[in-house]
Amino acid sequence: MEGNMNYFEIFKDVSVVFFIAIPPWLALRKYLKNYLNRAFLTIFFITYIIATLLTQNVFPFILVVLCFYFAIKMKDNFEVLYYLRPIKEKKTEIILYCLFFRFIIYIINVFYASLLEYVGIKVKAQDIYEIFLNAGWIKVIFLFAMTVVFAPIVEEFTFRHILYRGLSKKIGKQLSAALTSFLFALIHYNLAGFVSFFGIGIYNCYLYEKYGYRAAVVNHFIFNFISVLLILLIKIFNIPTVMT
Repeated sequence: MEGNMNYFEIFKDVSVVFFIAIPPWLALRKYLKNYLNRAFLTIFFITYIIATLLTQNVFPFILVVLCFYFAIKMKDNFEVLYYLRPIKEKKTEIILYCLFFRFIIYIINVFYASLLEYVGIKVKAQDIYEIFLNAGWIKVIFLFAMTVVFAPIVEEFTFRHILYRGLSKKIGKQLSAALTSFLFALIHYNLAGFVSFFGIGIYNCYLYEKYGYRAAVVNHFIFNFISVLLILLIKIFNIPTVMT
């Protein structure tokens, strides 16, 4: 059993490298190779991968920010700049849509989790749920930043800005949205929340197309913020086990 768990943890680490670390690196590399030689890039890459495995999305977040800095500074191609555009006057509209979406997807996922229980499949909250409840407050603050700030920026960069945008040119927007949303749900390794994660993926593809990358990040931020806020309320007031 423990051996199986070790293999599972290794598989999770591999998926973190493949889906979280590699896309920002490849995007930044095209800018860095103008300034750094191949040997230094190799050292940079190895150090970056190790740092990502130790800190999850902290270093990928830094690389994503650098990607946007170079893209804007160097006036990257029109398509990239178009999807990175500010949302400006649409901000309030997008936030209201995202709050409504959060409510709807929560209701849908409650029914989905109930259905799983009904057919005899035991549902379990994400590991992050237990970590938040049991961790000290210093770690909770760090996890809050990781979950609410870093994760939306990095994951939307990978799954919408890189994967969805790239695949949509080859297999069409609808199929690309379905495939990348399925992958997005899959790497969260949580059956009980699968419908929520898949729904976020689909809706964020829509937001990405209509309003750009920043709108997708806003929705992801709101979803994670509300989820973490509920967990913190449970922690603060010692509320008995509640699925969030």
